[in-house]
Amino acid sequence: MKVIAALDADLDTTPLGTVSRLAEPLGDETVLRMTVRRLARAQRLQSIYVLVPPDQSARVTTLLEGTPAQVRQHETGSPPHTRLVSVARKWSLDGWRGGIGGAAAMDEYTHTRLLAGLAQQEQAGAVLCVPPAAALIDPELADAMIEYFCTAAEDMRMTFTLAPPGLSGTVFQTGLLQEMAEKNIPPGWTMSYKPDAPATDLTMRKCCFQAPEALRHSSGRMIADTGASLERIQRCLAEHAEPSAETVGRWLIAQARTYVPRLPREVEIELTTEDQLGATVLRPRGRRVGRRGPLDEEVVRRLGRELATYDDARVVLGGFGEPLLHPGLDRCLAGLRDAGVYGIALRTNGLALDDDNIETLIRHRVDVVSVSVDTANRDTYAALNGVDAQETVIGNLDRLVAAREGRPEAHPPRAPEVCPLVVAEMVKCRETLPEMEAFFDGWVRKLGWAVLTGYNDYGGRLEDRAVIDMTPPQRTACRRIQTRCLVTANADVLVCDQDFSVESTDGMAGSLLDATLEELWHGAAFRRVREAHAQGIPGTTHLCDRCCEWHRP
Repeated sequence: MKVIAALDADLDTTPLGTVSRLAEPLGDETVLRMTVRRLARAQRLQSIYVLVPPDQSARVTTLLEGTPAQVRQHETGSPPHTRLVSVARKWSLDGWRGGIGGAAAMDEYTHTRLLAGLAQQEQAGAVLCVPPAAALIDPELADAMIEYFCTAAEDMRMTFTLAPPGLSGTVFQTGLLQEMAEKNIPPGWTMSYKPDAPATDLTMRKCCFQAPEALRHSSGRMIADTGASLERIQRCLAEHAEPSAETVGRWLIAQARTYVPRLPREVEIELTTEDQLGATVLRPRGRRVGRRGPLDEEVVRRLGRELATYDDARVVLGGFGEPLLHPGLDRCLAGLRDAGVYGIALRTNGLALDDDNIETLIRHRVDVVSVSVDTANRDTYAALNGVDAQETVIGNLDRLVAAREGRPEAHPPRAPEVCPLVVAEMVKCRETLPEMEAFFDGWVRKLGWAVLTGYNDYGGRLEDRAVIDMTPPQRTACRRIQTRCLVTANADVLVCDQDFSVESTDGMAGSLLDATLEELWHGAAFRRVREAHAQGIPGTTHLCDRCCEWHRP
């Protein structure tokens, strides 16, 4: 079978909406050239095609001079789902899967219409789709996947593997590319959960190539399309000149235990501790938390400017209160967007989703709004939250979706928007377990996705309502102290995002009124906790010994 490789390249921008780094140097060559050079070592590929807009053809040809790649011009434009995929993937860039609605890394660079046309023109039976900035693509892994695909092509129409983005491509049968192009669907949709057509997950079927264990157990974006991922690739190359995918996987596992980025990859901002559901038993609110804030809008603006020095920084407006109750929400969102923060999500109980707040969320292009619907039953909701308000929450959620989609009943009238993606969230506990399937399937049908979160007793300070203990048998260092932090509504940065009432100063890194986030992130409090966890001594704050969340990303 004739198998070709295709790289959909753009020197200006990426499908994620970030600035393209294909022409940037990576050692002695550019990112794009390294990708092609490594891919060219694959023995099972007949040809390599780099597909570019017409006005970039000359520049790309010059960049690839002397390589076997053929540069082809196209005027196909972007796939219709590009914006949707980029938003759905923002909080899962480091994994091959995990985006909202089942979005996967393969969705980002797979332009099905473009690849189907190329395959037909070249009379190829299959296409290996590779991100053009996958500078550490493994040619031996590519060969193994192509060989695997060709030996069972009649039984499967694509071959993918469980590996960090950028270390492998995806093999697509030409006929499958044509079908997806006709239906305007990204490939990840084929493996997303569909309650009305349940099927065995594709990871358990023949089309999933079994990669080495180091790849299956590692994460970290190895596509040079964000500042953080380019830095990660540079660090890897400084230690391994021409690494295999397995070598990179082992390196990523080690990095997850030791490397601390200049800034946290995700920051949760608590705008206020005001909340209409102060008596809920599902999460810390009201008197348990105490009164903080509202957070000064200037602190939010300064924090946004600092975070935006990375082009993939993500912010979640949440904490231990209702962010929609902050009197300056509009100005806070404007400050984050004006600074250039990449991803903004907001978690809400949904009770304050009035017309003004809905307009604010849409106007500032908030990427994700997660609504705590909590249960599939009105009576259960009232019993757990102390208020009979679920109908109000669902009605407000429906109005948000109608406004985003530009339906006639929306107020004020507007054109359809992609953002925000709306997700219904439920806490899985003993009381809600019987409703879990109905909740998840119902909201997947309605919104395209839903989230089930495990019950969190916050170090034993809330009554234990968990269905089952999900902590691994062996304690390891906390994953969160390397990647994320919480800013309270008093502008304090907490070492531990479980410390909802800030009971002890040993969990406080300092205040953003006195220092930058970078200074606090690398300050004495964080260093002390990280060093202790690395040595296997977790009890360094008043919560560590009792915490059940240390294994969660």
